[in-house]
Amino acid sequence: MYKFELPLNERTKRIISIEEIFTRFDNQISLMGPFSEFTCFALFFNICTVASRSDIKIEITQELNKLIAKKTLIKKTKKNSDQINKLITTRKVLLKANIPQGSFFGDDQFLQEIRTASLTPAGIVGIDLPQLQQWSQKVTAKDKKKYFKKEIAPYRPIFTAITDYLTILRDSITLKNMSTNDDGLLSYPLNTLHKNDLVQIQIPNKFNVYPNLTSNKYLINVQFNSFARKIRVKKTVQFKLGISQQ
Repeated sequence: MYKFELPLNERTKRIISIEEIFTRFDNQISLMGPFSEFTCFALFFNICTVASRSDIKIEITQELNKLIAKKTLIKKTKKNSDQINKLITTRKVLLKANIPQGSFFGDDQFLQEIRTASLTPAGIVGIDLPQLQQWSQKVTAKDKKKYFKKEIAPYRPIFTAITDYLTILRDSITLKNMSTNDDGLLSYPLNTLHKNDLVQIQIPNKFNVYPNLTSNKYLINVQFNSFARKIRVKKTVQFKLGISQQ
């Protein structure tokens, strides 16, 4: 199955975007092959730019508060109680976290020079940074992993909070079998009693198509396009669709 996640608002899009940057960073650390450090530095600076904004911490805290408040109103189960406790703990850690602001690294000349290089049209290139060339050859893969984990540590509470929030959001999704009309289009009404943030779509591999989504407060429209021809599909497509219910 091809799996797609499509946010229904800018807030959810922003949160998922930050999650993806952290996930890519962690994946690069775990691989740490030749030139992985160049990608790790680039992603680290990206994280510094987006995760250090004070409004991001405030926004995520507000979303945690809303989710905790809603979960306290529904039927109490062990799963629900565990989720509430986890969210409360995550919120406390996030509120206490001192997230570095901006992308200036002060006395760390090594990191500051790489950051400056990342802003050039060519990006981080070893020939412009002899110190980075030496570091890349001298430092072992194990120590490179330790270095990047240490640098990212102050931003980790942001990632943890986002992960916990999105885990519960995704857990609220129930996938249902759907079918488009003959033009590859589906119009699906939204339940306005719930906060609709995220759509998940699964398509069988036999369909070489991808979904485009438009939405408002009351309705989402899913239109399938052909990847091979880059045109709208003019046939029935059977797939699964689910919307977060919070």
